[in-house]
Amino acid sequence: MAVDTEFKDYVLDQLKGIGKFETKNMFGGTAVLRNGAAFAKIKHGSLWLKVDDKNINDFIKQGMPQYTYGKDNSRKLNFYGTPAEVLEDSGMLTRWAKKHLRLLLNRESKST
Repeated sequence: MAVDTEFKDYVLDQLKGIGKFETKNMFGGTAVLRNGAAFAKIKHGSLWLKVDDKNINDFIKQGMPQYTYGKDNSRKLNFYGTPAEVLEDSGMLTRWAKKHLRLLLNRESKST
């Protein structure tokens, strides 16, 4: 499945507030990375943000789906869909994305 370039460009523009990041096209979607670590993916017309035990409740409270794949969608990744109102508000999206990035950076600094 091809990446929806218009949607991808929109999402990347909305994410400008987080500062520097990289993208990598993979598995029919686009990974969004900081320092080589994926914190988001753009696929199936959605932005999926990576979660852990510190931010998963933000997504669950909004009723957002977990990213699944495979023939029967039984395989799951720690990415959840981004609520439309968050995606459409670049300031709010920046806050959500930065929250995860802080967690990611804290985890990386503890492992070094």
